[in-house]
Amino acid sequence: MLRHEIVDPIAKEGKDIEFAKYVEMHQNQTGPTNEKLYQTIHDEFYDAHRDIDRLHLDEVWEFIGPKVANNTGIAEFIKDNDGHLSNYFFPWLINVFRSPATALEMSYGEGPGLDGVWNDDIIQTDDPLVPFIKDDPAFVYNRERQMRVADIAMSIYDEAWDTQTEAKIVDFGAGRLAWYRHHYSVLYDTYWIQLHAFDKDPTIHIDMILGQDYNDKHIYYEKNDFASELTNPKLKESKLILLGGVASYTEPEVFARKIVPSFHSLLKDKGIFFFDMQLDCPCYRHSMDILGWPKFSVPNKSSEVIDKVEAMRSELWKNGIKFSAEYNTDTFNSIPSSVMITFQKMD
Repeated sequence: MLRHEIVDPIAKEGKDIEFAKYVEMHQNQTGPTNEKLYQTIHDEFYDAHRDIDRLHLDEVWEFIGPKVANNTGIAEFIKDNDGHLSNYFFPWLINVFRSPATALEMSYGEGPGLDGVWNDDIIQTDDPLVPFIKDDPAFVYNRERQMRVADIAMSIYDEAWDTQTEAKIVDFGAGRLAWYRHHYSVLYDTYWIQLHAFDKDPTIHIDMILGQDYNDKHIYYEKNDFASELTNPKLKESKLILLGGVASYTEPEVFARKIVPSFHSLLKDKGIFFFDMQLDCPCYRHSMDILGWPKFSVPNKSSEVIDKVEAMRSELWKNGIKFSAEYNTDTFNSIPSSVMITFQKMD
């Protein structure tokens, strides 16, 4: 179901997760889990989910069990938050390791259950991980980023409607198109927007996201890496290019000297390029170490991101590639976790 606003699975107040807890977990995460804790999590997991086919539980534990045994941080988090009693947490962890873009869907309370079936309303208010979903900075920021992208896309739609001219939007690293499904349902019925979406995750099936007739709605979804599409002639004259959550994983020199100029060549005059860059805060350090996310160098402060981006923009300007810039810092967290950057192509 498509929605205009965030679907908040939280129907009761939960205690905010304190950043000190992330720091503590970050400092005490290495080494194998003691055998007693491992066995407790195993036994209580099976006991809590007796109503689910044993075969499904065995498949889940076969994947999660070694993670619990070999990583104190994961085991301690499960114990402290009763994650083994949750209907969603273990299959969510599987997604974290196999399909990170899909795992972010838990920001909206969506994901696969222990039976492996996708559920748009998997989180019940009595699930012990509800406060985690509500307060985790990565989830909170994902919701904010999706809203920001939807706001930009809406401005593109309004202009296309006013001028009766089709506009092209390109989403690289599209995942399950959360911004589109949750915040921008007006696009679903319009022929003024042509949406090209790309993601290399092989587990994502677009017909399961938008229905079998998604091509009839001017949506073209391909499983491909954005780097392979930088010279795609179909993407020329784009009004909006989205690159969410990718810049921090790319070498700065490659990003500045290859990717940004390539996007500049694809954009229409006054077209917009949106990307974001993570900041070095405890929640990301926690994820990099405990969950084994790829290590990447991230700035400590928003001002460092802006300084680096402005230096890049100045260098591009000297080479005839001109952008104006707008910055939006993550506003929901006490310690910002990312900066959203909007470039607009200039003459």
